[in-house]
Amino acid sequence: MRALLPEPIDDVDVHEFYAAEWAEPGGLRVDFVAAVDGAAHAAGRSAGLQTPGDNRVFAAQRDLADGVLVGAGTALAEGYRGVRLTERRLVQRRRFGLGDVLPIAVVSRRLTLEPDLPLFLEAPDDARTIVVTCAAAPADRRAALAEVGEVLVCGEDDVDLAQARRELEARGWRRILAEGGPTLFGDLVAAGVVDELCLSVTPLLVGPGPITRIIAGPAAWSLPEDLRLIGALEEDGALFLRYRLTDR
Repeated sequence: MRALLPEPIDDVDVHEFYAAEWAEPGGLRVDFVAAVDGAAHAAGRSAGLQTPGDNRVFAAQRDLADGVLVGAGTALAEGYRGVRLTERRLVQRRRFGLGDVLPIAVVSRRLTLEPDLPLFLEAPDDARTIVVTCAAAPADRRAALAEVGEVLVCGEDDVDLAQARRELEARGWRRILAEGGPTLFGDLVAAGVVDELCLSVTPLLVGPGPITRIIAGPAAWSLPEDLRLIGALEEDGALFLRYRLTDR
């Protein structure tokens, strides 16, 4: 056993911390916040767990991504909108060689998304929202969403996330930031496409009751996935951890 930070460092450059071993090789990174007792939500939303440090980490990870991947349920629950970057955010992105737009891709098998959502209408013309679905999705819904965004069909009866990653990479998404939810995280791990988990641990006990963890869905693998800790930050009792999946 050893201390990770025998000599604490103040004023860490958060962007540099999350860019290390990421900005150049790229990959698929998953970002989550959880309470100490494992809850991934408070009052039904992740916002109930966020701290000032977590908000800075969230922004920095977006600054270091070519695109954001999110499940439809999370996009609706969290009120996702098209991303229009401020000049300050553009400065950070250019610092690490990223482009001036941050498109969003939403995974949805049933296509319950409405075309008039800000997720589509507020997206810049050069960063239209992408809907990742499968061939079994209703054709009329696919056509309606194709009017306001781009529809990417990956898989037949369900979304093939390995194919989705390949398709997004072909569009220049070398650094993909997946922002949940828990079911999408489970599906991504099952598909073998996750390279890194960034976990913010909030010093909070949500308490007993039905608790959603950061990963959900049917059992998809027989053995636990091994993780390797590659970085840790702390602020006001909150921890910000970076893990690599060891077999990636």
